[in-house]
Amino acid sequence: MNKLRKFSVMLYTVLLFLGAPRIFAATMDARVNAVPKPLMEKVFTEPEETLPSVVASLTSGMSGTASKVKVLHDWICNNIAYDTVIFTDHWQEAAKQDYVTVLKKKKAVCAGYTNLMCQMCRIAGIEAVGISGWSKGFAYEGNVDGQMNHAWNAVKIGNRWQLVDVTWDAGYCDWGYFVKHYSTEWLYRTPREFLYSHLPEKDEYQYYTPLVSKEQFVQEPYVPGVFFEKGFSFVRDKSPLYTNLMNEPRKFEINCARTNMLILISVNAREGTGGSYLDNAIWVERSGSRVILDADVPDGLLYRLRISCRDPAVPLRQHYYSFEEMEEKMLPNVEKLLAARKITKQEQELFTKAFFKFEESHRYYFLEDQFDGIRNAAVEKILKLLNIPADYYNDVLYFDLKADDGYPGFGNDVARFPFTFVPFRQYGRNTKIISPQGGKLQKGVEHHFCIESKDFVAFALYIDESNVKMFTKNPKTGAYELDFTIPDDMPALEVMGSRDGRRLDGLWFYQVE
Repeated sequence: MNKLRKFSVMLYTVLLFLGAPRIFAATMDARVNAVPKPLMEKVFTEPEETLPSVVASLTSGMSGTASKVKVLHDWICNNIAYDTVIFTDHWQEAAKQDYVTVLKKKKAVCAGYTNLMCQMCRIAGIEAVGISGWSKGFAYEGNVDGQMNHAWNAVKIGNRWQLVDVTWDAGYCDWGYFVKHYSTEWLYRTPREFLYSHLPEKDEYQYYTPLVSKEQFVQEPYVPGVFFEKGFSFVRDKSPLYTNLMNEPRKFEINCARTNMLILISVNAREGTGGSYLDNAIWVERSGSRVILDADVPDGLLYRLRISCRDPAVPLRQHYYSFEEMEEKMLPNVEKLLAARKITKQEQELFTKAFFKFEESHRYYFLEDQFDGIRNAAVEKILKLLNIPADYYNDVLYFDLKADDGYPGFGNDVARFPFTFVPFRQYGRNTKIISPQGGKLQKGVEHHFCIESKDFVAFALYIDESNVKMFTKNPKTGAYELDFTIPDDMPALEVMGSRDGRRLDGLWFYQVE
């Protein structure tokens, strides 16, 4: 049925490494790892006879239905892999997704995950149903005219039905390889939150009024569950559609209740230019919890706007590394760490065995195992010694931009805004350029630079390696100001900023003509 929601290099969720302390996005119930070994061995050979005992072991002594559902969800995520062979080559086998077949193969597609969850819930005395419908996962073409492509569950907790998608919480596929990655992104999302990405065939399974029609579902953007987990919400009448036709520059708004959240927003071409990054298409302004996006397109091509975030207090690491990065940099440096006695031989071996080399994608994938604390601690220790950054971002929202008929766009040779560097996109959430705002400046002309900021304590213009011009803070307005005449031989002008009063980082630059 449905492939997982992620494929190729798409980043709908992020794999986190277990270290000390744990830095998983979510943690599995310890009961998953406490099922007696004889039961675990037998359930995959004699499912019908053994599954009731496994469920009893998982739920014994638990009184709350919600906690029982979670431990069943966790056990499935930990033990059932997505069947990439069926997805890529043998769709005719997708119908063989009864819970017995799933347990014997230890693999499933969405229907199998759903059937197994239903069976385990029923054994535990929990009302559960399987739901078939459409999702905005991989290969979604912007319509629901074809056959249904996904399945998920509803479970009754108290007097309310709650939605669960075990398939999407088990991991994802990347170039035909199943990447095990546990999450609770799709455990107990509200019905309305589910309806941005999951549309049931039968209206009764929406559990929401007013009903969301097929037309509305198609129009709305795909919204990962992490969007809501991270405190984001939409602003009425200013939220985006799945595809937004542009007749002129438009402003979109979202809210982020966690004002310390680091947010990156990018625009990439989806056609014609190989996915190239487009800097001039978007400008972001943050005011308290409001995130205001000033967006446009340069031409008639289709563009994808992507919003990503990171909690600065929670370190996140990516879940794969390229062959070049692993073999030419990381592994040789691990050898050096061993030679310098900064790690042990056992730690080196644990690190090496923690990654799987997959030729088709040209990547090494981290083999997730939340319960192998010794191995995970070794991996985390070595990554820190290698100075591998733990600054991975969660993608929280995507939508498309396209020029409407008759609108040519702002033009490929136009610099609407300065070109921004990563430090500004990461930390400039309360920084506003008062002047100059355009992306191009004239040579031989004096320009008044004025910046308001709560993020940086100093600003400067970079002239050359031995010459920077510092801004002066206006005692009345608190703005940082500088008057500067651009020399005729300067091709670009860079603005730098400091967060600590010592180090200056490039924030943005203007083209000069």
